[in-house]
Amino acid sequence: MISKEERHDFILSKIKKERKLAMIDLATELKVSEHTVRRDLKELDDAGLLRAIRGGATVRSNIPFDIYNRNKLDILEKQLIAEKSITLLRDNQVVFFDGGTTTQAIAGNIPDELALTVVTHSLPIANILSNHPNIQLIFAGGIFCKSSFTMQGKAAISLFEEIYADICFLGICSLDLQHGLTARTLEETYIKKALCKNASNIVAATTSNKLETTEPFVICPTTDVNYLITERDPSEMLLTAYHKTNITIL
Repeated sequence: MISKEERHDFILSKIKKERKLAMIDLATELKVSEHTVRRDLKELDDAGLLRAIRGGATVRSNIPFDIYNRNKLDILEKQLIAEKSITLLRDNQVVFFDGGTTTQAIAGNIPDELALTVVTHSLPIANILSNHPNIQLIFAGGIFCKSSFTMQGKAAISLFEEIYADICFLGICSLDLQHGLTARTLEETYIKKALCKNASNIVAATTSNKLETTEPFVICPTTDVNYLITERDPSEMLLTAYHKTNITIL
């Protein structure tokens, strides 16, 4: 009989290649019960090696939590995403900007001639746009989060609840077709939910390494997303499943 260590090695090797696993398939391949596989997945989740979900497992997002470290990653990819993202902007729109290094790149690429009202709780984005000649900037105050350089809490949420936006550029932690948009902390989830609720168009602008990953806190289902923008060409195989939804892929 295959040992627990061998099962764990098999599961970790397989999820590295496929990114998402079904419990029933693992049980068949390993010739053990689903109960045994469920226990294995829980142990691997507890060890931080994958994310156990209902019916199977997905990879964890390996993006650093701290914004200082995230600023050093995928610089060229974020620039390409930013260039695609600003094609959605039109004069006189009201735009929500969530925190994040990709949304910072988008803000930094807004042309000087574009007239917008921007609402954000991100200090870096407020700083980037503070001298923009044609942007009315509204900053949501609250409790300062050191890891993300954003304001959180009731005060920030209340401001977003009082404004309707044409478009929201959402900072993405993880995006999975089945489990939707998820986040690492409850506080950032509350903010993101408020952004999504009052935006006519939700833009998931993210590097592709965050796709098919899952975090603990649910923001919204994938079906709520209007646009998915990555550094990849929309025709690439990685994005095939998203084309089967109503999401516009850029």
